Amino acid sequence: MKSIKLKLSLIANVIAITCLIILSIISFIFTKQALNHELVNAETNYVKTSENAIKSFKELNIRTLKKLAKDTLEFSYNELSTQEQLMNHVGPQLKSFRDAGNYLAVYIAQPNGELIISDPDSDSQNLDFGIYGKANGYDARTREFYIEAMKKNDLYITDSYFDPATKLPCFTYAIPLFKDGKFIGVLAIDILTEDLQKEFNNLPGKTFVFDKSNTIFAATDLNLLTAEKNPDVNMLAKKFNQAGQYNLFEYTTSKGEEKFGICSKVDDYTVCAGEDMAVIEAPAIKIAFIQILIIVCTSILGVLLLYFIISYYLS
Repeated sequence: MKSIKLKLSLIANVIAITCLIILSIISFIFTKQALNHELVNAETNYVKTSENAIKSFKELNIRTLKKLAKDTLEFSYNELSTQEQLMNHVGPQLKSFRDAGNYLAVYIAQPNGELIISDPDSDSQNLDFGIYGKANGYDARTREFYIEAMKKNDLYITDSYFDPATKLPCFTYAIPLFKDGKFIGVLAIDILTEDLQKEFNNLPGKTFVFDKSNTIFAATDLNLLTAEKNPDVNMLAKKFNQAGQYNLFEYTTSKGEEKFGICSKVDDYTVCAGEDMAVIEAPAIKIAFIQILIIVCTSILGVLLLYFIISYYLS
């Protein structure tokens, strides 16, 4: 009799446990999907917030450079046609402009390759500006900012590079100047990403931005800001190109870590947010563990309870 009672209680509980397991699996799938949806929304918002910071940074610098170009071209051609004239008329405003914008350097690259420049070196000599060129083994005409600005005949922005003095990422914004159809030089400003980074320091989530050379120049995680190329960015950029704008994708780092990312394009820049895959999986696994624990406990209690109920009625 006891054997029959136990078998009946076990059969009933096996049926109940099977149903609970099926319900738990379905619940786990839907819970994971819901958590993924919430996570994607949150990470997408982080990316969009970072996008706004990048757009503001770029637009401000473009407006600033164009304003300086406009002020410079208000002088007549005769007042801009020689190095001496440029030094007399434009030189003094380079320093004031640089101080107002907190720029690393402001300069005009002349057709002969010489710079009229306000930078930390001129500051160290208590000068508003100085000349940098042949005497220093430098020719602006061989530099990317000069070549590309002349080639485009318009505004050109370099990829980010690390300033050797400050050890911080920076950009060069450059634009060619023409007066009465005659070439004056290439006006340029070197801009540290310091102000942009301050914004990223206050942003939520783990976001970062890299340029078309796959160099990270601003990030909420300062460990990502290194002069050395990050090999994981190449993989991430490849996966993003496959996934598309604001779509979740997974990738494996050079250290074998499983991560996910969500990215978007802002002109030549890519803004991304990402975390370890555990951030997605951990909450769902925790819920699944709790469900399994509940099933085990209720199954044991169910077997005992049914055993005593069946014993009572069969007796």
